[in-house]
Amino acid sequence: MLRFKKYTAMIRPLDVILVIFIMLASFIPMGILAWQQQNIPEGAQTYAIISINGIEVDRFRLSEGAELLYLYTAEHGLVGNQYNLVEIDGPRIRVRQDNSPDQIGVNMGWASLHGQTIIVLPHRFLIRIEVMEPTESEIIIPF
Repeated sequence: MLRFKKYTAMIRPLDVILVIFIMLASFIPMGILAWQQQNIPEGAQTYAIISINGIEVDRFRLSEGAELLYLYTAEHGLVGNQYNLVEIDGPRIRVRQDNSPDQIGVNMGWASLHGQTIIVLPHRFLIRIEVMEPTESEIIIPF
């Protein structure tokens, strides 16, 4: 009990306020993501944007029934023998296999929500999920 009193003497009132503020501020990103998910316009389409070295390489529309395996290699902008095998299964996407040392991109799993990203940092490979409203040429008007 004596040790506890020793440490409580070092805590100042401003320290408690600062800790509470930091704890509350840590929930701000979660609130922003929830707000983003609720404000998706009706009829918007989900796209997976794939970038290598900051340059957009591909853009895939994620929709039901879409299935694709795509291999990214040096011809797409990766260096040396680097590769990333990307799998699309309906409205979700993942890095199925790569040859990076930590396998972080593979372990991130599936992404399907607006704002989610999958990153393979050693390869400078990025998958970003974005929701966009369809252009006039993509809108289907029922008769």
